[in-house]
Amino acid sequence: MLKAYSYIENAHLDSGIIDRHILAREKQIISEFTVNNPTPKIETPCVICGGVTKEFAVIDEICYQRCNYCRSIFAKVENETIERYKAYQPLVDFRSSGEYQSSAAERREGIWEDLLFWLKYRLARYMRKNSELDVIDIDNRYCALAEKIKHAGFCGGYNITETADVVLFLEQFRCLPDPTETLSKLRRMLNDNGILVMNMRVGGGFDVLTLKGCTGSIFPYETILLPSTEGLGVILKNTGFDVLEVSTPGALDIEHVLQNKEHVDEDDLFVNYLLSKTDKSILAEFQRFLQKSGMSSHARVIARKRPV
Repeated sequence: MLKAYSYIENAHLDSGIIDRHILAREKQIISEFTVNNPTPKIETPCVICGGVTKEFAVIDEICYQRCNYCRSIFAKVENETIERYKAYQPLVDFRSSGEYQSSAAERREGIWEDLLFWLKYRLARYMRKNSELDVIDIDNRYCALAEKIKHAGFCGGYNITETADVVLFLEQFRCLPDPTETLSKLRRMLNDNGILVMNMRVGGGFDVLTLKGCTGSIFPYETILLPSTEGLGVILKNTGFDVLEVSTPGALDIEHVLQNKEHVDEDDLFVNYLLSKTDKSILAEFQRFLQKSGMSSHARVIARKRPV
């Protein structure tokens, strides 16, 4: 399994991908739902590995727990609550609006091109072909990205079959109340030796752990699960997959911490010393270290359906 490689995303691919005004409106709609659909604090085993957990953070009155064994972070939320959240009409309407979709298409163009370039070569490596592959793209909210995938050179059929060579589960893992059940369903969608491709925020990332969730981009019920890379290996193996690659090419850990440095514990002497550095090359080199060490908070995962 390829766990890490010397690779750094160009900063422009991540910077400015979100319109702050649109995000503020989106979060307001989400907050309205969360207030009216509270989740009581429930101490529960880890949803990834079943390990013992302890409280990590409370965000918008929702308790997030961290596993003592696999180090994944999650909020225990009922399936019914997440189903209502996904179907919440004001949020569905806002995300379907022309303003939301056109902003995403403009701002995410670079990062989507990078993702598809990466995916093309990974499919060639792991499937020995990168054309005429049947693809199932799960719950993709971005129309422009869906069009790009349809017309990518590797895609032979897009969401036209019940099973496929490739299943894309992009930015969806964060909203899973029961990841074992979901991964089992995804496995059934794959042909024998088919490939599952996921990207997600992970709980072992430098910014997530340093800020203890106070990044402004982690909030219920949009994000209730931040698996660790180790936890991903465990749950994928347990649900019938062989993990081929886990990498953490995120480029914004340091930037997130700098933007939210008021939340850094004053007793965290190393991080505060690091943030005091005015030489940007030092911070850039530290971000590179996080990427190559599998410690950035953005991960890409490729797994193969294991034959029965």
